[in-house]
Amino acid sequence: MTTQLTRAMTGKTAMPPRRAFLDANVLRGHLQTDVLLTLADLGAFQPRWSAEVLDEVRRNRPPRLSEQAIDRRLNQMNRAFPQAMVTGYEHLEPEMQADAKDRHVLAAAVQSTSTVLVTENVKDFRPPTTGPHAMPVEKTSRFLNRLLEDNHQLVIVAMNEMISRTDREPNTMSALIDKLASRHDLRSFAQNLNSVVEPEHRGTHPGLARGRTAKSAHSVAFDEVAPPTGAAHAPTESPEARTSQAENQDKDRGSDREA
Repeated sequence: MTTQLTRAMTGKTAMPPRRAFLDANVLRGHLQTDVLLTLADLGAFQPRWSAEVLDEVRRNRPPRLSEQAIDRRLNQMNRAFPQAMVTGYEHLEPEMQADAKDRHVLAAAVQSTSTVLVTENVKDFRPPTTGPHAMPVEKTSRFLNRLLEDNHQLVIVAMNEMISRTDREPNTMSALIDKLASRHDLRSFAQNLNSVVEPEHRGTHPGLARGRTAKSAHSVAFDEVAPPTGAAHAPTESPEARTSQAENQDKDRGSDREA
């Protein structure tokens, strides 16, 4: 889809697209891959990957997916996004601040000048926040929520495009949202998507409810973004817990004075 057509459909001025390097664990499952690449096809972001990442996808394919089927999917991905393949990053690997087995992923992300590395294993990466090797690292749901914040109309268009391609479930918006909500790694995105679609298209999965025990958006953001190297950790106590503790301490001091 062209930038002009995207603007006409959404009524928004097009922003420079994000460039996202996609780790193998976000390309393994069909649903997650379909959501991401449908959004990429409509210009929400530019996908990047490497041959090593795709080899890992092939090795760790879902149990019921044959080698022929996964090869067909990966070939289709490369044909649809010919600019996605990243090469020439090997010289960066020794300098990468990541677990040894994941240095090639971070090196390829840096080499591709991506704006974000999308992975479910954020704790395996510890890139610096500044300098030539800086690289934000986010989980899939956090990345999708950012795209939703950028342009929720485009995301809705993409999800409708996705469900229109099949007669199998999920083939309605409500069914798709319920399916996304059933996946722990996509539930936050499902909740936010559910809040912007028309009421008649909303899902009903129990995971879509935002109860009092649900985490705050700030807490979810800490969960889904890798802490930068050298950054202070978020406090583990909530403000309410600290207030309650202070009140109890005041009461104890008052009891001591009365005694």
